[in-house]
Amino acid sequence: MKKKIRGWLFLSQGIFLVTLSVCYLLLYFVFFPIYYNWIKDKQISNAYLDIQDLDLGSLEEDDFSAFAVYENENITFNIADQNMNPIYTTRKPSEFYVNRNIASKLDAFSRTPDIIHRDSKLQEATKLRGIITQKGVDYYIVIKDTPIRGNGGTITAQFLFGIVGILLLFGFFAIWQISRKFSKPIERLALVAERICAKDFKKRANEDAEYEEATRLAVSLNQIADQFQQSLGQIEGNRKQFIQQNVQQERRDKLQKDFIANISHELKTPLAVISSQTEMIAYAGEDDREYYLSSIQEEIAKISNMVSGLLNMSTIDRQMENMMQKTLDMKEILEYAVMKYDGLIKKKMLHMDVFLEEHCLICGDREYIEQAINNYMMNAFEHTEMGGHIRLTLRKQKSDIRVGVYNSGQPIPQEQLEQIWNGFFTTKKKEADAFSHVGLGLYIVQSVITMQNGKCGVENLPDGVEFWFTLPQKEQE
Repeated sequence: MKKKIRGWLFLSQGIFLVTLSVCYLLLYFVFFPIYYNWIKDKQISNAYLDIQDLDLGSLEEDDFSAFAVYENENITFNIADQNMNPIYTTRKPSEFYVNRNIASKLDAFSRTPDIIHRDSKLQEATKLRGIITQKGVDYYIVIKDTPIRGNGGTITAQFLFGIVGILLLFGFFAIWQISRKFSKPIERLALVAERICAKDFKKRANEDAEYEEATRLAVSLNQIADQFQQSLGQIEGNRKQFIQQNVQQERRDKLQKDFIANISHELKTPLAVISSQTEMIAYAGEDDREYYLSSIQEEIAKISNMVSGLLNMSTIDRQMENMMQKTLDMKEILEYAVMKYDGLIKKKMLHMDVFLEEHCLICGDREYIEQAINNYMMNAFEHTEMGGHIRLTLRKQKSDIRVGVYNSGQPIPQEQLEQIWNGFFTTKKKEADAFSHVGLGLYIVQSVITMQNGKCGVENLPDGVEFWFTLPQKEQE
């Protein structure tokens, strides 16, 4: 008949736990009194130092909290002045305890007191008698460790015996687990299991083991290996198919999120213009109102066109097909943009400088170029504080036309200069980081300008940031 691991392990572990418990109790009775006295010495010394910081001549209710902290630890106080008038006593009546603990034992007091230990079954086991002088008056201090009669040592012992009981239960379980880990039959089976996990089915478990539990486990493990080997081929065949389906689903989800993000972002600009123009109507004259109303209608029409136009931004190829290449005057486009943002400029009390060079002609799609300018401008408004400075420049640069939008503020962190052009790049916003959220606008600018054979970029200046883009200059006929 095969032996059982559980039987002999349980017996050996039981003997070990009993031995451990006996040793623990012996240690408790030897070292606990030393530990107890060390704790009480520390409490009494701290209490004496705290009393020295009090004005014993005029104790107030707030001062009593200093005594209460120690009294909760079964520390008692008796304090009297040099005329044996009670200043503070933990127990009542005060006169009785002053006469008992101070007046009858004046010779035992010292200005440099030592802690006295007495072995009396934790009844006033630790005591200190000291004299403190404040404002020419001597105060006699008695501090005692006075556990509740019959409970001080008993409660501690009960607590420790409870720990012993818990350790016994935990010890049986822990040692049982440890003994399983180090038993040789189980280790051999664990090695076979690891080989099976590594898809190595050559090594098999020994079904003629010394112990009954190991034999049964070996038979089951070999059966699992056979089943796993049969199903592995099918799993490997389906794995690639599952991965491909997941990749396709992730692409569809990303396209959907990108499309929604484009629509949400592009609607912000005309809505912001409409909001600012609406606020200006309330303070404008009759002529200006007509201008603002006309501007609002124009932005509403742009929203409608934009929703349709964004459908064409799902792919770069589709955008290229829909571009209307015409000769455009960049100065006229930028002048129109400055007028459109008049409301936002006044609302934030910004200082706007415009430097536009004449005869800056390009060949491109006006709608998309205005879209790029709008994103630069809205980015500048967003990151410029009240009363800040924005500068719009247009100049010829060799064979290109350069448009720059500068705004005062903090520089962009160096590690983000390349990332801000990525689609949907965002970072957690920090109070001191004015460029912590860039969003989709710069990605759209890069796409639009690149499709029209241009370049775009950003520069950190000493007192702000300038975003720019260049487009090929069209030669005048």
